[in-house]
Amino acid sequence: MTGPKNDHYRIAIIKWFEDDDLANVFSDELSSLGHLTVCFYPTSFIPDNVDIVFSYGPFGKFMPIVDLLASLPRNIRPLLVHWNTEGIPDIRIPWLIIKAISARRSGIDSILNFTLHRNFSLIPKLKPLVWLNSSMMRFRYVGDYYSAHAKGILNVFSDSSAIYADFHNKHGLPTVFAPWGSTPRWYADLGLKRDIDVLWMGTRGSKRRSKLLDKVRNELSDNGVDMYVADNIENPFIFGDERTEFLNRARITLNITRTWYDDNFSRFSIAAPNRSLIVSENMLSHCPLYKPGIHYVGTTPENLSKAVLFYLENHSARNRIVEEAYRLSTLVVTFNHTIRQIMDAVDKVIANKNQSSSTSSL
Repeated sequence: MTGPKNDHYRIAIIKWFEDDDLANVFSDELSSLGHLTVCFYPTSFIPDNVDIVFSYGPFGKFMPIVDLLASLPRNIRPLLVHWNTEGIPDIRIPWLIIKAISARRSGIDSILNFTLHRNFSLIPKLKPLVWLNSSMMRFRYVGDYYSAHAKGILNVFSDSSAIYADFHNKHGLPTVFAPWGSTPRWYADLGLKRDIDVLWMGTRGSKRRSKLLDKVRNELSDNGVDMYVADNIENPFIFGDERTEFLNRARITLNITRTWYDDNFSRFSIAAPNRSLIVSENMLSHCPLYKPGIHYVGTTPENLSKAVLFYLENHSARNRIVEEAYRLSTLVVTFNHTIRQIMDAVDKVIANKNQSSSTSSL
């Protein structure tokens, strides 16, 4: 594959579902760099005459895309580029154990999906495997990625976490750190009154997160502070323009992780550019560009409510951090920068392929 002239590529972007806003974001950013883009659903055929298939998530099954690409002749096979946004199994588990379980979990998934695709009447006989198909997902992701890389199909792999990128690089999967960034689609200065004290948005996700969320909320309520909870239980999830409006009204956006080691900086890319102060439990440095005390408030889980109360009362301290976060999120940690990093890696892969082709032809 030589690619088009001037390093402008024809890129097919996976659209995982109908209202997949990320597909539109990636299309915007890739088009701004001069690339030609088309979106397609993973259940359909890969568009003809494309140089790259751009995937992200996972928000659906990854290996069917890998298998479809593997079925194509090498001379017409597009490169596969994937940006991972999900966590890995507990980072305290030794790598050899993660590797073994992940390979087995990915293999079971492939066998099960192939079997059920051919004969759905087998579902009652495969109930344990059907249950497994929705369990141990982080092991499956790891197994899928390493399997795709070993097959030579996954050409450029990137991760939203610097820690996970380092983890994969150490264990043989070349990975580019490409953080969640902001996009003009997700923020605006609406000039609204900040009449929401604290906002929580997103799924509860785990017992740990749900328990801590309720604890903080009760402590704030005892001090006369209201929290708006958009968890799709008490109030519906918020997306798009409605989310931007809520963030323009929220003085503080609360951040709590599902596990102690999770990367949860994705919500920074929507809260910070809307000038809502992020108060978070202390997190690992998945995105080192965001500094606690400068771009967000980091504290222990036990002190979250105290931190919220302090910054609700201290407007100047809150505004100082809000403005620093706004500048960072709109000028530095942007999806435009993220896409540039990924496409730089694509350019290197294509250059290496061209060099290898030239050398072999001598």
